[in-house]
Amino acid sequence: MRYFSLALVLLLLPVGVWSQQVPQVSLDGVQTPWDVRSIINKLIDENERFEPVLDSIHPQDWVAKGASSVYVQQLQQAQQQTRDVVVTSKMLAQKTDQLSLALDDYFRLEALDSTARSLEEGLQRYADRASADKLAALIAHNYSAREQFRDYLASLATSQEKNFKVADEEAQRCRGIISREPATTKKKQ
Repeated sequence: MRYFSLALVLLLLPVGVWSQQVPQVSLDGVQTPWDVRSIINKLIDENERFEPVLDSIHPQDWVAKGASSVYVQQLQQAQQQTRDVVVTSKMLAQKTDQLSLALDDYFRLEALDSTARSLEEGLQRYADRASADKLAALIAHNYSAREQFRDYLASLATSQEKNFKVADEEAQRCRGIISREPATTKKKQ
């Protein structure tokens, strides 16, 4: 019995390891919807972590230390961008193959990254180092999920381009067939 259990574990271990390391890809070269949802859910979780960190930032206090009042606007932008990313990511999780929504989500992620990096610089100059390090860690941690999402977006765009090319070639072929057919004439009675 003990050998049977050991043999079973040894047989199933490679299957479990392999299934975790290799993302599933559908026939058209795009990751499967459940793999994409996993990436999107990771993005949602990581972007929701921005909210408490952003809430702890007070750029109004920095103005007294010589900072620009633009940091106040950037904080408000970052808070709104965080909410927008979460909303669009949740919408994308429902329609993983919608390129326009995926692009919208990606551009929002990039905008949030840019705004958060600017706030991080303000934190380093005008606030405590611990807060700056915390925000920098969140930005860095978010990077790997954004890279996975970017790769998915590229494969989705490539797949849709191929689909459009096939559809266009088929339409051209059909037009060619139709244009070669003789025109039908109706006889007058």
